[in-house]
Amino acid sequence: MKFLKKWVLATFVLTILVIIAGGVVRTTQSGMGCPDWPKCFGLWIPPTNAAELPSNFESYLKTQDIDHTFNVYHTWIEYVNRLFTVLLGLFAIVQLVFIFKRRASLQRELKLAIAFFILIILTGLLGKFVVKLNLAHFSISIHLLFALFLTQIQLALLMAVYGKLYKKTVGIKIRRALVLLLIVVLVQSVLGTMVRMYVDDVSKVLHYEQREAWLAKLPIAFIIHRSFSWIVLLSTIYCVWYTRKIPALKNAMRNILLLIMSSVTTGIVLYYLDMPALAQPLHLLLAALTISQIMFAILYTKNTTD
Repeated sequence: MKFLKKWVLATFVLTILVIIAGGVVRTTQSGMGCPDWPKCFGLWIPPTNAAELPSNFESYLKTQDIDHTFNVYHTWIEYVNRLFTVLLGLFAIVQLVFIFKRRASLQRELKLAIAFFILIILTGLLGKFVVKLNLAHFSISIHLLFALFLTQIQLALLMAVYGKLYKKTVGIKIRRALVLLLIVVLVQSVLGTMVRMYVDDVSKVLHYEQREAWLAKLPIAFIIHRSFSWIVLLSTIYCVWYTRKIPALKNAMRNILLLIMSSVTTGIVLYYLDMPALAQPLHLLLAALTISQIMFAILYTKNTTD
């Protein structure tokens, strides 16, 4: 059981790393670094220079709305991202096998492990369509949503094997406050996705240069996203205050507040420092960690009457 706990934890960490890798791909505009799937320029191991490209490499590029030149930097960033996903799939298989062997006593854990494995397969297949659709906004957003679902399922599994799932009984009002906070953060995340779509369109027109102009026109989605951050922050402060007398939730709520404040800070950095590349995946990571931490608080508690 000790090995299983460590493996489930490692799988959870790897899931977070996959989200980070996806954020790096996004912020470096490397999503079409490999214009086909599952191979890259028809190769299982992509080229390291233009001389290694197959003779028909243009056939992989002609249907894509990208610069028809080989960029080893973009290619290998996208390839490493795919390797992370494959590695996560292998971890999920091992995880499922070990839990299946103990299925008599790990029924809940087995269901979660199966759900996680199925969702990884669906995420991989969705990756194929993201490439085929030439990084269409909607497909990328769904891909990110799948990654967030993966994280929450693995978090539930992690809590289950460590005996922390639905461990603390709290009043129903506290649970409702936590769920409401989660909804508020999810709404803010959707607004952030809309801002990202706008930035993608503008940055593409500007050939991914002139970062200071990417938000120059202040789109309505950005204005709402920026203003809504106050609602997120105030909702978090309220939840921290409301749960202050529950020792089991104190640390979790303080972590959530810290993550929210860090996310707001990176948002300020993105706007006032002309969209620095490093801040973009960090902003995404903080959002994913915030959602996970709120889910931890929800999954850790169960209802009772007030």
